[in-house]
Amino acid sequence: MEIYPGRAIINSINMENGRQRIERVVPLALEHGAALIALTIDEEGMAKSVERKVEIAHKIYDICVNEYGLSPNALIFDPLTFTITTGQEELQTAGIDTLEGIRRIKEELPGVMTVLGVSNVSFGLKQHARAVLNSVFLYHAVKVGLDMAIVNPTHIKPYAEVDSEQRQLAEDLIFNRPDALPRFIEYFESHGPQKTEGATKADPTEGMSTAERIHWQILHRRKEGIEPLIDEIIKQRAEENAVSTDEAAVDVLNTVLLPAMKDVGDRFGAGELILPFVLQSAEVMKKAVAHLENYLEKQEGYTKGKVVLATVFGDVHDIGKNLVNTILTNNGYTVYDLGKQVPLNTIIEKAIEVKADAIGLSALLVSTSKQMPLCVKELHKRGHNFPVIIGGAAINRSFGRRILFVDEQTPEATPLPYEPGVFYARDAFEGLDIVDRLTSPSEQRSDFVQKIKQEAINERQRKASGKADAPASQTQIDTTPSASIKPLATLPRPPFWGARVLDRIGLEDVAECMDIKTLYRLHWGGKSHGEEFERLVEQDFKPRLERMMRSARQLRYLQPKVVYGYYPCQSSGNELIVYEPGEVESGKPVSQWREFKRFSFPRQRERDRLCLADYFASVESGNVDVVPLQVVTMGSAASDYIEQLQQAGDYSEGYFVHGLAVEMAEGLAEYTNRLVRQELGLEGERGRRYSWGYSAIPDLEDHERLFQVLPVTASIGVSLTESYQLVPEQSTAAIIVHHPQSSYFSVRATEAALV
Repeated sequence: MEIYPGRAIINSINMENGRQRIERVVPLALEHGAALIALTIDEEGMAKSVERKVEIAHKIYDICVNEYGLSPNALIFDPLTFTITTGQEELQTAGIDTLEGIRRIKEELPGVMTVLGVSNVSFGLKQHARAVLNSVFLYHAVKVGLDMAIVNPTHIKPYAEVDSEQRQLAEDLIFNRPDALPRFIEYFESHGPQKTEGATKADPTEGMSTAERIHWQILHRRKEGIEPLIDEIIKQRAEENAVSTDEAAVDVLNTVLLPAMKDVGDRFGAGELILPFVLQSAEVMKKAVAHLENYLEKQEGYTKGKVVLATVFGDVHDIGKNLVNTILTNNGYTVYDLGKQVPLNTIIEKAIEVKADAIGLSALLVSTSKQMPLCVKELHKRGHNFPVIIGGAAINRSFGRRILFVDEQTPEATPLPYEPGVFYARDAFEGLDIVDRLTSPSEQRSDFVQKIKQEAINERQRKASGKADAPASQTQIDTTPSASIKPLATLPRPPFWGARVLDRIGLEDVAECMDIKTLYRLHWGGKSHGEEFERLVEQDFKPRLERMMRSARQLRYLQPKVVYGYYPCQSSGNELIVYEPGEVESGKPVSQWREFKRFSFPRQRERDRLCLADYFASVESGNVDVVPLQVVTMGSAASDYIEQLQQAGDYSEGYFVHGLAVEMAEGLAEYTNRLVRQELGLEGERGRRYSWGYSAIPDLEDHERLFQVLPVTASIGVSLTESYQLVPEQSTAAIIVHHPQSSYFSVRATEAALV
């Protein structure tokens, strides 16, 4: 998905009443950085035909994007589907029309997303029949571009697990084949719910050929016995084809192992496998390939292609890049992973040295993603011919299309694309698909590159035509405090002034403060719901967490450390003045106190005009407030351990350790936050924690000021990159606000840029 974490879907829109509802809601979406669901409904009613669905989508897009400047990826179109089980003639093609509507909306309106209430298609059937039809329809909707689905997860099953006969009946009904509805109804009237086969066989691969057994083991993440199977199939292929074992090994790689890994990727893309399972399959693949290589003649350059990967300079996050490395390596490519914080020259020189087929760049933040266009321009300037693939949480497809151009991109400039192309990959498997296309025969590669360039040119022209009506940006900074924030009659007094270090914290105490759901769902990839999710938690995640906590204590790869402190402060407009802690006992008037540092915060332009500074006592009040500051880390040993696991090919364990370390850092931040609340005597919701880089205080440069106030590097070993990110990665920094009215709020990027 290209919707950033934290973005709210604040409303749904349609054209039932013409433009009015859209014109009311879109400004709110722009103000809050929200996304909108757009239903294909207008004054004539709900769109049923393909043409009507697409026509209404274009109308809504023109108003939202071309007139108001809403980002295309903030529009989520619901093309609507209708039941195909009533026998009504006008609804017999409803399934086909919806699928084609999704495909055309995605194709004709680049950047937008789609959502669907899937179960509408099966209304009126018995539950077990609905489950089959919903599952098969969802599978085909995803294939044509559906991004999100509204489903009851207990009534959906993976497409591959649907009985083949039932699957065929459902597809006949969806695609309106002859007599499909009566055949479908008759079958499910006489057949009950599909029974799960379970472990009825002692050997689930019984009756399979050797190639099928290898495929099954890779798909089901079984390492044991894979090597004898590789020996067996190479011997078979060598005898059957009268070739050497070297040639047979190449054949096995291309016709057995790589297709198995592709099947894993396809199932992940369809939502049938969670990411940790994909990584476990990759471990089986790695073991199989390592054994197969014993049969290959050692000859230089045996590879599907060469890719140079790097996390750009200033960025310390590389879990996404590591996943790309794993997927590419296990699909026959040679990957040169340069690590994180890699300068442009190092990337380019390595690509030249190895004659790379592509360069892959990763970045987590907006600030570090600026390295990507610099790399593209430098490659163009030097006349190199390396395609560039980009990915990361801070960027999207539109960003990739924009940085494809190496001219100044002014209104009068002639578009000058980087000829080898710039390609955005949403995830590791899209990255694999791109590399496959870039290493395909020259004509296919050329068609693919030209398609990407044309999409970029179309988007540039569309945006250029709409810029004339864009509102002028505000140039004057508003520093008047928000009238909605009331001064406090009593301010808390801390137990000490200045900084304190905590380095003897039990892992169990930190674990109690973790958000377990976030660990399981976000960091460990648990995307299922209902009974399936509960089964995953009970059978895998809970035992794994217990084992990993024991391992962390034994190996000491999680080492919690905290530096926090209390500092006297006052607000002045949009700034927070932090004084030297020793001044509190000096006896001097506040006007003569030595200023330690100033933090500047952005202010909302509309609504309550909130700014973080407003929550503290002002200079004009004459009162001295307290601001708690904190930096926490789980230590660099976690990063080192993750790297060891990655190098050893233990991809899934590295993934789980990374997720645990990151969430434990959040738990440690909450542990410290609770301590501050206790020491200041705060109750209820008081004592909110705000971290730089998020919506209320987006400027990471303030990390440098924070490090000048707290002795961070000297006390707990956390440092800053040139782009102000914390190292090691599993670290967080925060300012704590004790005011009872404090709330989490957003400041738009244009507002923040004015500070």
